[in-house]
Amino acid sequence: MPNFRSLKKTCAAVLACSVIGAGMLLAGTGAVQAQEIEPNEFLPLPAGSNLALGYYIYGHDTEFTVHNGPTIKNNTGLEVNVGVARYIHFFDVAGHPAGVQVLQPFGSLSGAQVGGRSLGSAAGAQNTILSAFIWPYVDYKSKTYVNVTGFLYPPDGTYDKDSAINVGDGRWRGDLLLGLDKAFGKHLSTTAAFDVMFYGDNTNAFNPGLFPGNVTLSQDNTYRGQVWLNWNFNRAMQAAIGWEGFFGGVQRDDGFLNGQATEEQRIRATFSSFVSPTTQVLLELNHDFSSSGTFKQDFGATLRLLYAF
Repeated sequence: MPNFRSLKKTCAAVLACSVIGAGMLLAGTGAVQAQEIEPNEFLPLPAGSNLALGYYIYGHDTEFTVHNGPTIKNNTGLEVNVGVARYIHFFDVAGHPAGVQVLQPFGSLSGAQVGGRSLGSAAGAQNTILSAFIWPYVDYKSKTYVNVTGFLYPPDGTYDKDSAINVGDGRWRGDLLLGLDKAFGKHLSTTAAFDVMFYGDNTNAFNPGLFPGNVTLSQDNTYRGQVWLNWNFNRAMQAAIGWEGFFGGVQRDDGFLNGQATEEQRIRATFSSFVSPTTQVLLELNHDFSSSGTFKQDFGATLRLLYAF
């Protein structure tokens, strides 16, 4: 078996990258995470309401930092193109607003390389995302809304254990999120969330040639915080600035650190407008200002179309 030093050095060049489903939606490594929130994410709708949403997500990544190691910039990058179909249904549970949702991300990773070492490309469906949510506290007078949401990711995405890069990740995942929406007067509001992602093991992970037989990938929990400061010009038009930070998520191959984690901080800005009483268009631009154990996204964009019925 290799020692930690040689494993870390090799994995700086041969990385088993996978997109973890968004949206963030879908986030890290330009990946989509369902728990990635947009402004006013936690405003409850009346029972019986439905939302259909479509996303296009782009990420241009330009460097990779080995966790607790060097940053590799030359001949390093990744291009992410992802779409997400999302359906949400609202109802009441014991007098509390609640609902369920399902998301299906799909797309491609291309141009992946670290230090000139090509990781190949991948395309297909990411893991389906199943979710349920409830508002344990709602105060319409003060416009304060507290939300709890759970997510489950079955390992049904496109996955090839012989590929260094995949859109699915061959393992179960779960996430628990606590969210808040709070208005301050007519124009100003905030949207915030904290969530924890839990990972099952992938017993058929990519083997960079360092281990005999199958490799088991394990990962520590990922912790994330998100905050938006929203300005409503009127009932139809809004702009917002935000921050998102990921912490933890250290990975191991058969117990050995592989140089990957989910440590990343990002600045975000959005503009949204209702183009009809039931249809909203939102554009987000974002930039990573720090990262460790993952690709650094130099430029990212999300285009979202929402339809209420």
